[in-house]
Amino acid sequence: IDALKQSSGKGKVLELKEFKLSMLEKISAPQIAFSASLANSGEIYSGPSTDKTLVFKRVFSNIGNGYSANSGIFTAPVNGLYYFSFSTYGYNTHTMGAMLMKNSVRQISTYESPTADGSDSSSNAAVLQLAVGDNVHVELWDDGRVYDNLNGHTTFSGFLLFPL
Repeated sequence: IDALKQSSGKGKVLELKEFKLSMLEKISAPQIAFSASLANSGEIYSGPSTDKTLVFKRVFSNIGNGYSANSGIFTAPVNGLYYFSFSTYGYNTHTMGAMLMKNSVRQISTYESPTADGSDSSSNAAVLQLAVGDNVHVELWDDGRVYDNLNGHTTFSGFLLFPL
């Protein structure tokens, strides 16, 4: 930077200004990310019931405080493109699966019918465009069942790719 400041060329001055602007944009870009698993202690068998929001209680990270461990809902603090992933785990006694919901509308899902091997796992991910205040959560399938313990089998994560 000092070398650019000492240069008398107009191109170098412009280059320095562009560099400073680029650095300021990086510094001021919002940082939003969260990751959580269903169980924060013991074991959890969730379901079967009607469709219901899964509340992921064991929060590994929540930068920007967009995720609520009380409701299981992520609320977008800024307009942007976000990446979300979730995984589900269940035993072969019940159907296992869940849906990623944006403002109560299904976006993607996981689903496994009972199998003979004893357990099932599944995962899915999506990139979603969100506006400030949009909500994203994972919802259990009607008549489905998922399991978690401190090994973190059933999880929900998301982060801001970039603001729009």
